[in-house]
Amino acid sequence: MSQNKNYHTIRYGTAEGEIKFGHVHTDNVNSAVMLRSGHTFGHYMTMDGPGGEDFRTHSTTFRGPGSFQVKHGEGVPDKQPGIYLDAVNGDIIIRAAKGRIRMEAIDVDIKATGSDSKRGSIVLDANEKVIINAQTITCSAKLSARFFSEKTVEVVGNNVLNMYGGFVDIADGSSSAVAGKGSKNPATGILGTAWEIKMKLESLPL
Repeated sequence: MSQNKNYHTIRYGTAEGEIKFGHVHTDNVNSAVMLRSGHTFGHYMTMDGPGGEDFRTHSTTFRGPGSFQVKHGEGVPDKQPGIYLDAVNGDIIIRAAKGRIRMEAIDVDIKATGSDSKRGSIVLDANEKVIINAQTITCSAKLSARFFSEKTVEVVGNNVLNMYGGFVDIADGSSSAVAGKGSKNPATGILGTAWEIKMKLESLPL
């Protein structure tokens, strides 16, 4: 890709820093205003204009080798936003490729508001562990709930374990085995309850 040129670029600066109007980035995005440190070339703030990829057009970029710190809200009343970030279109990506992402507050709310059955999901995906510690954990589902492990599931109540179901259907390896007969379904007289049949079908090779 050939490099564009802007013959109307204006620069003011010293050895400590510079401000430029009309700087052209390497991806041919035209910077309306750029403020750059004279100590480190990669430490700058730029308000860009047209050119380059769509997401770069009229964008704002902060870059630097040190930490990026924002502290605001000392004069904000309680229950009002101290810092407000709103992506009108597109995603919000917070990434720490070599570190941790930590969120800390008196309360933390995570809410998904999808408009149909294809949206509105919260996904927690870890390659090792998901650890939840609390005094009380409450999980509620309006349609269905499922907890699955390819190896071991342990349900332990050191003091009391309460389990209830309007109808309880329990299957083990022998009753749901492909060659096994299963228990007799009292409703239909067919060998194998609905849960046993479901487990048997899931164990069949594809």
